[in-house]
Amino acid sequence: MAMKITKLTTFWDPADAHLVISFLDELRDLLWDTYADQIAQMYADMAEADARQTELPFDDEIEF
Repeated sequence: MAMKITKLTTFWDPADAHLVISFLDELRDLLWDTYADQIAQMYADMAEADARQTELPFDDEIEF
């Protein structure tokens, strides 16, 4: 599979920049309304996995 590269214009006039920010705000809100429970569960699962990782014993002596 070949990697595709998308070019994004990063110089906009203030009205265009505001339009993009408004779109992203609306998109974020709609995604959160649709997937809030799944996103929260994903973060909970990640936190649980991190907690298990930190519980691993590390008692090896390091000699210098």
